[in-house]
Amino acid sequence: MKQILIDVRTREEFVMEHVKGAANIPHYDLEYYRELLRDREVVVYCNTGRRSAIAAKKLAAMGIAVDILPAGQMELREKEGKAMVCAVNYVSPHPDREEEFVAKAADLCRATEEVPGFLGSKIFKLSGISAAGSGVTGDTNQMNVAPPCYLLLTYWESEAAHERSHRDPKFAAIFKELPANLVRMPYEEFYQVLK
Repeated sequence: MKQILIDVRTREEFVMEHVKGAANIPHYDLEYYRELLRDREVVVYCNTGRRSAIAAKKLAAMGIAVDILPAGQMELREKEGKAMVCAVNYVSPHPDREEEFVAKAADLCRATEEVPGFLGSKIFKLSGISAAGSGVTGDTNQMNVAPPCYLLLTYWESEAAHERSHRDPKFAAIFKELPANLVRMPYEEFYQVLK
């Protein structure tokens, strides 16, 4: 039976540092890998042991034998990884141009796929407001958010790699088309990824 070592932390944590040769399957995604893992000797790890225990419990419930790599052993293993920074854009498209904006934003994300230093992207649309999480009284389920709000995340090896992407002709051409669809221009911030 072939062994597979799985880092059950987030993708971002994995990219920044992981045991060399490990695969990354966050513990909350394990159910999608049931068939891949079924006939393997599965060993899981994280940085504290908490998520490894959660993963082991989930895998055992799926009928998959699993061992946890002790934290002390993990520290002895060779590691690899790279720096990661997240560029965060807050944007609001014109309500009547929202579909065009989404298409352009997706094109923009695809245009970055081959840019050196690019590590991935995500597009989020504000779908509601949590009353409990925001300390707002009353029911926020029927609250209408206007204009629509989007969050664009791109992950990079460095801020410099991100800045170079804006000089890529394909990226720059698509980026210049965005303002025509927006009520609020992109406001971009860099965040250091911690977890």
